[in-house]
Amino acid sequence: MSSTAPHTRRGFTLAEVMLALVIFSVVMAGAFSFLVSQSRGFRSMATRTAQIQNGRFGRDIMRQEIRTAGTNVTDIQPTLVYASDSVFAFNSDLTTNRLDSAMFSGAVYVDPKATNAEVGALTLGNAITIPGSAPAFTYPIADYSAVAGTTGDAETIMFRFTKDTTSSNSADVMLVRQVNGRRAEIIATGLRKSGSIPFFRYWHDPSRFNTDNTDLDTVPRDWLPLTKAVVARGIAPDTGTAVSMRIDQVRGVEVTYEPSRPVNGQANVVRYTVPMPNTAVERQARACGRPPIVPNTPSAAWVSDSNAVILNWSPAVDDGHGEEDAVRYVIWRRIVGAPVWGNPFASVSVVGGTTSYRYKDSGVQVGVGTMYQYGIAVQDCTPNISSLVASGSVVVP
Repeated sequence: MSSTAPHTRRGFTLAEVMLALVIFSVVMAGAFSFLVSQSRGFRSMATRTAQIQNGRFGRDIMRQEIRTAGTNVTDIQPTLVYASDSVFAFNSDLTTNRLDSAMFSGAVYVDPKATNAEVGALTLGNAITIPGSAPAFTYPIADYSAVAGTTGDAETIMFRFTKDTTSSNSADVMLVRQVNGRRAEIIATGLRKSGSIPFFRYWHDPSRFNTDNTDLDTVPRDWLPLTKAVVARGIAPDTGTAVSMRIDQVRGVEVTYEPSRPVNGQANVVRYTVPMPNTAVERQARACGRPPIVPNTPSAAWVSDSNAVILNWSPAVDDGHGEEDAVRYVIWRRIVGAPVWGNPFASVSVVGGTTSYRYKDSGVQVGVGTMYQYGIAVQDCTPNISSLVASGSVVVP
C-alpha cells in the first residue's frame, strides 16, 4: 500500500491581489469613462435632434397656415394685417366649428371643439393690439360682415418670434401663435436668430411702385412695419402707390431661423418661403363660402295646354351677385299634406345673366284632382345647400 504526500496549496500573495485590483480598476475606469462619454454623446444628439424637430414643427405649422391667407375673407376685409421683422398677422377662414353641410362656412379645417371666439372675424367690440407690434397697432378698425348683420368667418392669425421665457439663455427665442384675442400658444422653443437675417422677410409685387420692375422683389426693410391702416383694400386712399397699399401687394413670406445652438461653429439654418396665392389679387380666392341664401319663393301653376305644372322663380342672391357661387337649383315635389318632402326629383343649372328660371313638370298625376306643392333650394360648389322654400299649392285637374 502506497501513500501520497499531500500537495501544498498555495494562494495569492498580497502583492498579486493588489496588482489585480489596480489592473481591474484601470480597466473599469476606462470602461466607465467610455460609457459616460457615450451617454453624453447620445444625450447631446437626442437634444439636438429634439431641437431640430422642434424647429421643423414650427416650420410645418407656418407653411400650412400662412398659405391660406385670404381664404373666405369678405369682399373688403384685409388679407394681411401686420408685417414686421418678427411679427406676421393675416386673416383666413382657417377653422370652423360647424360640421353640418348646411352650416359649413368654407373653412380650411373643421374643429368641432373650437370656440366661437376663434372661428370668426374680429369686430370693433373685441379689437386687439397686435402682440409685438411697434408702435402698438390696434385691429380691426371696422366690422367686416359676411352678410348684412353677420360677422365674417375669417379669423386673424398671428405668428411671432419673441424672447424664450422657458430658457435662461438670452439669445434663445420662441415661436408663438395666436388666433384673435385668444391666449397665445407656444409652437417652438430654443430657436435662434440666424446672424443679422430677420425672422420674416416679405416678397411683394413692385409693379405698382416701380414700373421698371415687374418681377417679385423683397420688401425694403425701411418700409416695415407694414400695416393695414385703412378700412378696406382697393379703395382710396388704398390705391395706386399709396403706402397703405403696400401690405396688399405682399405675395410671399420668407422665414429664417436656427432651430438649435451652433455645434463646433456650425449652425443649422431653417429657411423657407411660403407663397400666398390669395393675396395681391382683385378678388380673393376662396372656398365656396357661406351656405347660399334662401331663394325667392317660386310660383307654381297648372298649364292645361302644356299638360304640366310650370314653376317660375327669380335668381337667388348668390346667382350672379353676393358670393357668386351658386351652381344649381334643386327641386322637390310632394302631395299637400305629406309629412316630409322626400328626395328632390329635379335640378336646374345656374345660367349666368338669366333674369328668371322656368321648369316644366310633366310627371304629375292627371285626372284625379291631386293638390301638389313644390320646394326649391339653391346649392353652391362646396356643395352647401340653402334652406328649402315652398311654393303655394297647385291643383292638377
